[in-house]
Amino acid sequence: QTLKLATTPPEITDHHACIKSVLRKDINICIYTATPCQKIMVPNTYDPFHQIILKYNTKKLEFLKEFSSQYGYNGKIDSIRENEYPQLKGSVYLDHSGATAYAKSVLNSFTNDLTNNLFGNPHSYNPSSQLTSQRVELIRARILRHFNANPGEYQVIFTQNASAAIKLVGEAFPWTFGQSSFKYLREAHNSVIGLRRFAEENNSPDIQAVTEDDLETTFKNIQEYSINENLNPGINYKINHEINHNIVYNLFAYPAQCNFSGQRFPLTWTKMIKKLDSNKSKVLVLLDAAAYVATSPLSLADKDISPDFVAISFYKIFGFPTGLGALLVKTELTPILEKRYFGGGTVRAVAYDRPWQEFRENLSDRYEDGTINFLEIISLEHAFNSMERIYTDFCFIKDHVTALSAYLYRQMNSLRHWNGSSVCVIHADNDFSDSSIQGPVFNFNVKRADGSWIGYLEVEKLASVNGIHVRTGGFCNPGCLSRWVNVKTDQVIANFKTGKVCGDDHDIYNGKPTGSIRISIGSMSAIDDILIWLDFFNTYFVESTPPYNVSQNMVFDTSITYSNQSNLVVERITLFPIKSCHGFTMPPSSSWPVTSQGLLYDREWMLVNLRTGKALSQKIYPKMTLIHPAIFQDKELLVISAPGQEPLQIKLNEYPNDIDFSMCPSQVCGDKIEALVYTSPHITNWFTNFLGIPCRLARQPPLINNSNDFIQSRRFIKPHLDVPLKNAHLSLSNESPANFLIKAMHGYEEDEWKMIKIGGQLIGPCRRCHMVCINHETGEKIKEPYSTLAKYRRFKGKIYFGQHMVHVAELSDSPFEIKSGAKIEILEK
Repeated sequence: QTLKLATTPPEITDHHACIKSVLRKDINICIYTATPCQKIMVPNTYDPFHQIILKYNTKKLEFLKEFSSQYGYNGKIDSIRENEYPQLKGSVYLDHSGATAYAKSVLNSFTNDLTNNLFGNPHSYNPSSQLTSQRVELIRARILRHFNANPGEYQVIFTQNASAAIKLVGEAFPWTFGQSSFKYLREAHNSVIGLRRFAEENNSPDIQAVTEDDLETTFKNIQEYSINENLNPGINYKINHEINHNIVYNLFAYPAQCNFSGQRFPLTWTKMIKKLDSNKSKVLVLLDAAAYVATSPLSLADKDISPDFVAISFYKIFGFPTGLGALLVKTELTPILEKRYFGGGTVRAVAYDRPWQEFRENLSDRYEDGTINFLEIISLEHAFNSMERIYTDFCFIKDHVTALSAYLYRQMNSLRHWNGSSVCVIHADNDFSDSSIQGPVFNFNVKRADGSWIGYLEVEKLASVNGIHVRTGGFCNPGCLSRWVNVKTDQVIANFKTGKVCGDDHDIYNGKPTGSIRISIGSMSAIDDILIWLDFFNTYFVESTPPYNVSQNMVFDTSITYSNQSNLVVERITLFPIKSCHGFTMPPSSSWPVTSQGLLYDREWMLVNLRTGKALSQKIYPKMTLIHPAIFQDKELLVISAPGQEPLQIKLNEYPNDIDFSMCPSQVCGDKIEALVYTSPHITNWFTNFLGIPCRLARQPPLINNSNDFIQSRRFIKPHLDVPLKNAHLSLSNESPANFLIKAMHGYEEDEWKMIKIGGQLIGPCRRCHMVCINHETGEKIKEPYSTLAKYRRFKGKIYFGQHMVHVAELSDSPFEIKSGAKIEILEK
């Protein structure tokens, strides 16, 4: 037995971090016991968290005892992760349906291949080109062999991804105008639903989303339909040129595995649907297999009961290469498939001055327009080789992920709040133990003990801070949103008309969730990932005790002793001229004007994405915090500096009549606004070069008094923080975008303030603020204080820190100014 000795680092001060550090950094003693080569932690007896680790070990041993025959590839999972997936160290990656992890050996082998061979364009005939063509053809054969398909019965057409493969079906399908129908399963991905645009263009009389129940009813009545419609349910009709114009082709599309819920649908449906074929009509079947084949084998050995089209994506299987998919097509469809656009390499002959061309006969040659992605295609050989060497067979992958999924489902399904209410609303109707009906995808929403919903973004943000990768949203699957989350079509349309769009930050809309959380498991996932997730989820989302008596004013700690009002003074005033960039601190004892929108010039500028028009945020671009704007009123200048950049000067008094501006529709927090955009190439290049994202500087139009018309006002008070943190050295006053830092305050005292007076200026309540965690000096995302505050200061989905307030001009002294060092008077609590 192998022992590894180490000590627990002193910076670990919570059990979740302790467990994660033990797993990822070999802290404490690690032994190999129980089942062969399964890593179990034995805690140092002096470790204050040894009881927690022992509890963790107990859960892991229980899992291994139950699933040892399915899980871990006969005890090799730890060595597989260590040798092949070093990028997973320090992270809990649970988004394998989005993109699975790539193996190190694939990259090494592929790189070695590239450096030892010269690959040319396959459209040429020189030696390097011929080598490419040979290798590409070998890969086509390898793909067919992987899916048990006869090379004479199926052909491989390479595409950009699975969506492009599905789109190709719509383009090539032999639609009969006004007659062909298109039906698809309710649980289909948007890429499949998008095929209805082709059906609409061909005036299809029957475009319909169908359910499992609809299909089962149809299958049960096939014989009855056959009699009524004079059909032959057993017909085996071979396609050829002679009958091409005498038959109506209809299209049915469905996923082998739902990308939203992981539900798997019968592969026998093709056989049943084919029984509806007649001499007058025929149904062609498209199988979206992208999600399914990532962890399960798919056999196309029996052509007569296999789909006509199969769409796949290779990064879903191997992680690398990306940007490469394929459409597997039955060769017998060649005579009836249509070709509209043609690119290089797809024709045998073409006239430049008249509408005449002859397409290539082979399907792959005919439909792969232009030069194929031949280097990434060649990389597939290394991906297949590594996959077979690491995992031997996809059946073992299927068993492995099924064991983890079943355990995850059982644990999440058992979670209860203090009052007995369920924590999770799980979007599945099985227990995940049967891989024929359920894939390794766990989709759910979260409820509080009081029955209110927790937004999926709250879960994702906290998971991200803790190094856990999950997926949230609607997953491009409106049918499943309707079925599982109860977001019906009428509601989607109504929400859109009021500003809700896919991909925005509205996770709760009108009190209802607009999406969900998805955990997906891959071939290299480990039980450690699941146990860390469960520990995290229990820590942040399971309410084990009744809540404290929280008032509407957010008094989180009723034991607070409030400061003597005579001691409350403004220690520091900070402006944030450019939204999400670094602040500009006022010199001591200086005054600053207050306007109807807050401090003069505060959040008056923002950066907008040049392509989308959306305001940039430090949540996505943390490097923005390294941009330092400063206001020089005496010189009427905004001076902007950043590391490695020459200072940029912008005149404060220049507006549309003075320099080159343009009105631009933009978005802030999902809301559409009108902004004045600087079109100067010098200004645009300054920000674009520094951030690495094409963007422009925009300014609030003059004389707009409603902050909702531009950037929502973020003038707020922040006290000195008074909560235990693991990193005591962190300068919290620099991590929060507060305009006023108040001296001589107890933590969170501002929770009860309803009306205060700073000097002669009356300040009233506004919406509360919530924070992100970015080190404003380095631009790096950090865990604290967000993670700790989430445990103590999270209420209805937001972490509260400080107080938003607005200026009440009619009750304030003139001139409207606030001075650093001014005393604060609390008028109302």
